[in-house]
Amino acid sequence: MPRAEVLSATPTLFRDDGSFDEASNVALLTRLHGRVDGVFVAGTTGEFPALDRAERRRLAELALDVFGPARTIVHVGAASTREAVVLTADALAAGATRLAVITPYYLPADADAVRRHFAAVSDAAGVAEVYGYLFPDRTGVTVTPEEFAATGLRGGKLSGAAALEFARFREAAPEARFWSGADTDLAAVARGGGVGIVSGLSSAFPEPFTDLAAAVEAGDGEAERVAQARADEVLAVLGGTVGGIKEAVRQLGIGSGVTRMAVPVPPVERIAAYVRR
Repeated sequence: MPRAEVLSATPTLFRDDGSFDEASNVALLTRLHGRVDGVFVAGTTGEFPALDRAERRRLAELALDVFGPARTIVHVGAASTREAVVLTADALAAGATRLAVITPYYLPADADAVRRHFAAVSDAAGVAEVYGYLFPDRTGVTVTPEEFAATGLRGGKLSGAAALEFARFREAAPEARFWSGADTDLAAVARGGGVGIVSGLSSAFPEPFTDLAAAVEAGDGEAERVAQARADEVLAVLGGTVGGIKEAVRQLGIGSGVTRMAVPVPPVERIAAYVRR
C-alpha cells in the first residue's frame, strides 16, 4: 500500500495585537519541514476569511520558500469568484503549482454555480493543479460526489460531512486524488484509495500522524494501534479547533496563540499537561 501523505493545515500566526507575524510563521513552517509531507496554507485552520490579499500572498511565499512548490498547496478560495481568481494569480506569481479552492459560500450556490466558480479558478490557474475543497458544514454549500466528478478537477480535500462520504467520492471520480480533512481517519483513507490527510492537528504534533501513516504502509498492526491511539489523544486534547492548535503551538514556543476570528477559548491547562509530558 502506498504511504498516505500527511499535509499540515497550518494555522496563520499573529502577534499579540493581531498583526501578521512573519517570523513566527516561518518558525512554524521550519519546525514542520522534514516532519510532514507538505503543507496546506491559508485554509480553514489558517483563518483565511480573516486574512487580507497581501497576507495571503506573503503566507504562500513563506511556505513555498520552506517546502517548495511540490510540497505546498496554497488555498485560494474566497466567497466571490473574482477574489478567488485574483488570489490564484497571486499564488502563481509567488511560485505555487498546486492550488486548492473552497466552494463559494455565504450566498446559496447550486451545482452549476459551483462548477462555474471552480472553472474560473482552473482557467486562471493554467497548468497548475487545482483541487476542490468541500466543507459543507462551514460553507453551507453541499456538492454531491457526482456533481464534483462533473467539475473535472484533479481532486479535492473533503472535510466535515463531505469526509464522511469519502468512499462515494472515490467511486464517482476514481481518477481524482482525494485527501480527508478528518485527521484521525488516515488509516481508513489510505485503505480506501485516498492520497492522505490534510491535518491541522499535525501542525502542533506531527509524529502521531506520520507514525500512523508509516505503520499502515508497513502493515504493522501493533504499531498502527499505538499510533492511532496517540492521534486520537491529540484530537481529544486540542479539541480539533483552531484555538486549540494555536495554543499548542504557542506552548511549544512559537507564536502568541492569538486568533483574529471569534473561536472558543482553548483548554489551556489540558494542552499544557500534554506538552509537558
